[in-house]
Amino acid sequence: KQWYQRRVRGSDLGLLSYRSYWSNAVLEALIQYLDSPTESPPSLTILELCDRLCMKKEDVISTLQHLNLIHYYKGQYIICLSNEIIDQHRKSMFRRKVRIDEKYLQWQPKDWSKRGKW
Repeated sequence: KQWYQRRVRGSDLGLLSYRSYWSNAVLEALIQYLDSPTESPPSLTILELCDRLCMKKEDVISTLQHLNLIHYYKGQYIICLSNEIIDQHRKSMFRRKVRIDEKYLQWQPKDWSKRGKW
């Protein structure tokens, strides 16, 4: 898996770009999880969310905090996702004009072993 991680010494604009992507990815993953048939009440750990999104734990937690979705309750952290947030996210995704169709996306990692010596 390719892990998406922030740049340690990035610019504020870079942080905004990453945060925008992370926010959409986290919300989309949580909504998909809630829409799928699961146990009641739904239970998803931060590490499971990290695996689904290929994101670092620190980035997922900071995104949940930024979105104000993570709360401390009875000795543990819980993720609270209201219907208002779900509706707001769905409306914003519907308004987006640029969508990527994954079946047309082709990517291969760079093969660094073929790199010439200096």
